[in-house]
Amino acid sequence: MEVFEKLFFDYRPVVYKVMGQYYLRDFDYDDWLQEGRISFFHSLSCYEESRGVSFGTFFRNNFENKIKSELRKQGAYKRKAMVEAISLEEKIAKEGPDFLVAHNQNVLLAEEQLLLEEELLSAFCLLSRLEADVLQAYLKGEQVEYYAYQHAMSQQKIYCALERARRKIRKRMKMNW
Repeated sequence: MEVFEKLFFDYRPVVYKVMGQYYLRDFDYDDWLQEGRISFFHSLSCYEESRGVSFGTFFRNNFENKIKSELRKQGAYKRKAMVEAISLEEKIAKEGPDFLVAHNQNVLLAEEQLLLEEELLSAFCLLSRLEADVLQAYLKGEQVEYYAYQHAMSQQKIYCALERARRKIRKRMKMNW
């Protein structure tokens, strides 16, 4: 490993030169050195002196090819976003001129839903324990008769608790909405 680092140290100027020629988004100094080491290792394992090219030239070409490949990858991600983009005119042609209005209405409905849920949660504080439990079971879809049976209470008591909970929540909603 020490021999590799010593050899790489001698050829680091190649990495610096290529680093000055190309810009890779999100690549810092360590990333350049790491890619340089990978290309250097690959160059060492594939180098054939019989081809008539010096090792330095061979390494520089391999490293530049690696960096160009990275540039192509970044370009492909960039183009992918552009390919999926739709112009405003095309969006209007497909969905009609009111597509923004519909989106805004959905946002308003979501906001109203959140406000309603918050109001409902605060209204639960006004309920007795029995009223809150019965209402919660009712909202989950549980039958009032089954709730009465399960808790060994009369159906009349459960119906009354549910009705009191409804009245309290209606009254709270009228005051705040």
